[in-house]
Parts: sequence; C-alpha cells; structure tokens
Amino acid sequence: MKNSDAERVELVARQLGARIRDARLAQKITLSALTKPTGLSAGFLSRLERGETNASISNLISISTALHIPLRDFFEDADVPKGPEYVLTRVQERKNKSPLVANGYTYHPSSGDLPDQQMSAFELTFPPGEKLRPKLVTHEGEEILYLLEGTIEFMIGDHAFLMKAGDCVHFNCKQPHMGRNVGKTAARLLMVVTPMNSLATN
Repeated sequence: MKNSDAERVELVARQLGARIRDARLAQKITLSALTKPTGLSAGFLSRLERGETNASISNLISISTALHIPLRDFFEDADVPKGPEYVLTRVQERKNKSPLVANGYTYHPSSGDLPDQQMSAFELTFPPGEKLRPKLVTHEGEEILYLLEGTIEFMIGDHAFLMKAGDCVHFNCKQPHMGRNVGKTAARLLMVVTPMNSLATN
C-alpha cells in the first residue's frame, strides 16, 4: 500500500474511532461498562477509539447496539444538511474514499442516511491468499450477502458451503457465521444488514 493510501486509511480509522468515543461519552458510558454488552475488551475499545486498531462490521454492530444508536452514525456526519429522501452514490465517490479495514477483508459503506432507516449496506473485498481462518461472529439482526465476484467459503453454524458470483444467502445473524476467500482472485460481495437495535429508540 502506498504511503498516501496508508495515511488515508489511518485517517478514516481515527475518524471512526472519534465518532465511537463521542457517542460513548455523550451517554456517560465507560469503556469498562461497554465491554459486557459488546463482548469486546476495554483495551481493544480504547485502541479502536484512538484509531490504532480496526473494527469489523460485526464489532461496529455490537457497539452501535450497545449504545442504542444507528449504525450509520459511525459513518455519516451529524451536521450534514439533510437532502431528499434518497441517497445516490456514484462509483467515483466510493473509489475516492479509503476502505475500512477488518480482519481478513476491507469494506466501504454503500448505504446513505435516510429518515427511519431500516438497513445498512457495505461492499466487502476479501483478498486472495488468506491463510488464517476467521472467527465465527454473532450479532443482532439479519444479513443478505450477494457475491459480486470471486469464490467465498461461508459458514453458518455447522453448515459450510461455497458461494460463487451471483450466489446469495439470507440468514439470522444470531447464528455464528463467517466467510473467507478460497479463490485465487479477490472476492467482492454486497452485504445488507438490518440490525434489530441499530435504530435509536426511546
């Protein structure tokens, strides 16, 4: 990765961490108190807030659920004026934004910010040659995964199966799940997630 690209990725990580920290402090929640509902250690959360480590989408869903805020708040600026009730994102806009990094994949938010939003979408890229088997994760809500290109081995509970371009799977996220690239080229997929508690509630 070029220095300029690495610097952009680090900037995105710091911005994400700052938003998580601001949301936590606004509710006067300590790092220690956030560990139990998220299953994440205080040390990891502290590094995440400082932009010194990366979070998976599953991590972010757990944190947003624990803080009772929309998942989109970690990616959207609160002071951006509201536009029409649709969000159109051009391909060049996504290309100009640095991806977020997780264990075994990178991802770009694909969804925008709508009133009473019910879902979030991400484009995930799994590089080839991943030797470490990702950990199974669980979180609230449902997921739909549509494989755009490449080959992914996906596991839901005790069931493992291969997905090729055009394949789609829909499941309850409370089931342990994970995916990894088993092909020779990068694998890209569209992930749509509807965390049950991702919207702020009274």
